[in-house]
Amino acid sequence: MSTEITSPVVTDETGQMIAAGIGEIASAIRGGKGTVYAFHIDESEDNPANKVTYLRDAVGKTPSGMDYTNNKFRYGGWKRDEFFMPRPCMLKHDGTVDYYLDPDDYSLKEDGSASDIADTTYSGNAMMEWGRDGKKIWMKIEPDEGDAASATVYIADYQVDSTYHDWPFHNCKGQSVAHFYTPIYNGSVIDNKMRSLSGQQVGNKRPADAEVTAAQANNQGTATIWNTELHCDILLVNMLLILLSKTTDTQNAFGQGLHTGGSEAVNNNFRTGIHNAKGLFYGTNSGTIADGNYVNAVKVFGMENWWGFQWRRYQGHLLIDGVQKIKNTYGQEDGSTVEGYNFTGSGFKSVGSTPAGTSGNFISEMNYTDDGMFPKTMSGTSTTHYCDACWFNNSGARVPLRGGASNNGVKDGAFSTYLNADASTADWTVGASLSCKPLA
Repeated sequence: MSTEITSPVVTDETGQMIAAGIGEIASAIRGGKGTVYAFHIDESEDNPANKVTYLRDAVGKTPSGMDYTNNKFRYGGWKRDEFFMPRPCMLKHDGTVDYYLDPDDYSLKEDGSASDIADTTYSGNAMMEWGRDGKKIWMKIEPDEGDAASATVYIADYQVDSTYHDWPFHNCKGQSVAHFYTPIYNGSVIDNKMRSLSGQQVGNKRPADAEVTAAQANNQGTATIWNTELHCDILLVNMLLILLSKTTDTQNAFGQGLHTGGSEAVNNNFRTGIHNAKGLFYGTNSGTIADGNYVNAVKVFGMENWWGFQWRRYQGHLLIDGVQKIKNTYGQEDGSTVEGYNFTGSGFKSVGSTPAGTSGNFISEMNYTDDGMFPKTMSGTSTTHYCDACWFNNSGARVPLRGGASNNGVKDGAFSTYLNADASTADWTVGASLSCKPLA
């Protein structure tokens, strides 16, 4: 039985001090081994603000989110240097960090000199580094007994036991390494190579295999350290968003993102880096692209357009004839039976979770397994449960897209998922971006 400690609800600096004190007490109870944040998601509660309950070291934390009145992100009781917070950097093609960026202005290095974020001749990409101060991020998802639509999620800075996994830190050799990297920007294809750089037009209208080829063109040797985005990374980021905000309504907490007024011409006119000087988090409570003004783009964990603006295709998650399948690692250490990723589901693990309800409606129920959270029932609204939509087709091999596009309205969001495309889908609303998992 876990021990929980509660405190009065407080805000900002005072809240940080009290929450830190609670964390120290809880850590002492466990023998000082480390930090375990946790939260419970209750399927029976349809109000997103009441759906999440803090547990373990998260108890007493004040949730974070945008202060739309003052146009500022409030960290609440959370610290900017929590072990799960990433750092912006310029990552060389060989997977080594060249230097870190000023988190409040990416045009600068940490030392104040000019950075290379917009230099297309630079031999690397602008990325977010995960894994801080020698601590990786370990996660456990525990569905409620008899109710897989509810679950407790644990996020720790050490491996509590064998049920906690660090899949995002696993590289193509099956090694668990100190860091993994996600893209700061939507992917741009320059000289047939996918890049994450500022000031660039976003790539689109490519089928899945061409996206993968462009992403893997960053690799310098035979090892696949660069790829398109991966399911295990996206899952971790989305769980951390719930942890920080204590809600399943990501648009309300962090910003609506670019979701209204989009068109092929509008998307093609966008240039990456719109929020380079907005810190790690920024958003507005409007999602309109007015007269080519992209100020309403959302930014979370230092990454631009995590939802809205463009559907982003990723690897490691498929819907095959109504059965959702996943692969959390390049190798087979996650229980899969094939090396690498594919778009057929061969060698993937089945998690079932056949989508039901109305395609294109809002997600009212997720199915939780120890491998993730998967859209199950689509019968909600824009203000209940997960507040994001899911489109699905239970026939054939469906290659998921995530986040929503610039013409989907409030159906966009962190959990918005499109399970109705195949690997050949190529459209102005669809693109991809990078991931990197270096060798040891």
